[in-house]
Amino acid sequence: MKTIRSAINIAQPQELVFDLTQNYAKRLEWDPYLSEAYLMKNATAPAVGVDAYCKNRNGSVMVSRYISFNRPSVAAVNMIKGPKILKRFSGAWNVHKIDEQHSELIFTYHFDLRWGIVGSLLTPELLSNLVYGIQAAFSVDCSSSCLPSLKMTLLTTKVNKLNP
Repeated sequence: MKTIRSAINIAQPQELVFDLTQNYAKRLEWDPYLSEAYLMKNATAPAVGVDAYCKNRNGSVMVSRYISFNRPSVAAVNMIKGPKILKRFSGAWNVHKIDEQHSELIFTYHFDLRWGIVGSLLTPELLSNLVYGIQAAFSVDCSSSCLPSLKMTLLTTKVNKLNP
């Protein structure tokens, strides 16, 4: 399996960082990689067994299922339906408390591609696309056409604004 990992320190409490990353009503405010994101089957909050729908700006759709949810430290998903190129995909979001006002957020994605040698040839393109999504969410230097980044959203978010 291929792995992509990215980490960032954020000057916000662990709970605030975790809650924003798992709030689908707020997801598109900070995630420029996605054009749609919501929980499925009338779920109102993430939890183990809940399915999430995510569509990227290129039109590719993935449905993932929460396999772990331990607020405020970890959320993990497995792909149950996704782009044909992906054989398997899983992701984890870990939020570590540095101190009362600082957290480290770590995204880790694992994936395997289909189609043998053809999939191998497409790996750099997929890696580039996934890395772009992570970097765009973490970027502080967005152009005026870019949606607010996760870091900037967290730097300007008050706790009471997290609820939809």
